[in-house]
Amino acid sequence: MTARFPPVDFGEFHRRRAPDLLAGNGELAGADVSACGPLALRVGDEAFTYAPAAGSVEIRDGEEDADTVAILEPGVWTEFAHELRSCFGLMIGDVVSFDRGDFSALIRWEPALRAIWHGRPIYDEAAAAQVVDLDLTRAFTPDDADADMAGFLSRAGFLRVRGVFTEHEMDALAEDVERVRSEATYDDGRSWWAKNTEGSDVCCRLIYAGEKSEVAAMTAADERLTRYVALAGADVRLSTDRLDGESVVIKNPDVVEGLSDLPWHRDCGMGGHPVLCPGINVGVQVDGATADNGQLHFLAGSQGSSTHMPSTRDVERLPVQAVETERGDVTVHIGHVLHAAPPPAGHLGSLTRGRRTMYATFVPPLAFEVVPPGHGYNDAVLEKRGRVAL
Repeated sequence: MTARFPPVDFGEFHRRRAPDLLAGNGELAGADVSACGPLALRVGDEAFTYAPAAGSVEIRDGEEDADTVAILEPGVWTEFAHELRSCFGLMIGDVVSFDRGDFSALIRWEPALRAIWHGRPIYDEAAAAQVVDLDLTRAFTPDDADADMAGFLSRAGFLRVRGVFTEHEMDALAEDVERVRSEATYDDGRSWWAKNTEGSDVCCRLIYAGEKSEVAAMTAADERLTRYVALAGADVRLSTDRLDGESVVIKNPDVVEGLSDLPWHRDCGMGGHPVLCPGINVGVQVDGATADNGQLHFLAGSQGSSTHMPSTRDVERLPVQAVETERGDVTVHIGHVLHAAPPPAGHLGSLTRGRRTMYATFVPPLAFEVVPPGHGYNDAVLEKRGRVAL
């Protein structure tokens, strides 16, 4: 980790490197933060303030005129600079404090900081316009040309393919999933749990399902999935022994607590973008997905950008697509595309069992060097030692 992501000297970075970064990337951030109050970062006894300036951003020594002052330890600053932690990773790990202002300002500024430091543009209406000609409701089939599917995936950031698996195959997978779920316990380290309105604990995810289910393991390694992963043109391979392995998401109705329903996020949302991306996630639809039983939503075209969390108004005006699937379909999404898994809208029928989707995760080789077996990247984020120690 140290060799790949060496310590970043806070003062030297801001005095020597930042001016060149601003010259090349400042305009990527300027419009986004034009109405924001200045943000200061403090490490040790040094501080630098980021402030809007004539369509760009300027960096000033000190923190006197900053509305918000975020305080980081040197090791944490290095993680933040390398994007080994995001601002949410700082919060969850409890490794940032504020002398003035609060966390909301850091959230507001982070896309601009990433634009300056990494040259990654901020998703805006101009970026949204780049996918306006796509039919985001389109569902491909296995008979469609790889070039057509690859083109859609590269622009939209997601893809769905109808009828990849047969009913018989999904019956076999569903049977094994239910067996593994029946054996799951709250503290087994191989499942996630949520609480519903009745106060009952319900299993909302099985992880490393391939350890107990040969069907799940075989499905994740199926050459049909590797075909669709290859469409992204990324150097990735299947993760089975880390990063949750073969995981089964179970969408339960009426959940009031726990990670059953997920807000807008990226798969590298806590940090680890240079380690985990460009990751590819493939969802095998054990049950069809609709608004009634909970379905994925994607912000089309956001996979190459830094992105603010969409408001209700943003969802109405930006190219957000809810993906409806049928049993045996496959979804593919690039890990950095912004996506959400809102709660089911319905409450009746088979929904009481929970909709099930099995995910196979494909990540770059570096992820296997950094993340040890049996761990997820977020395990490191939760450590409060001021250093991502994996």
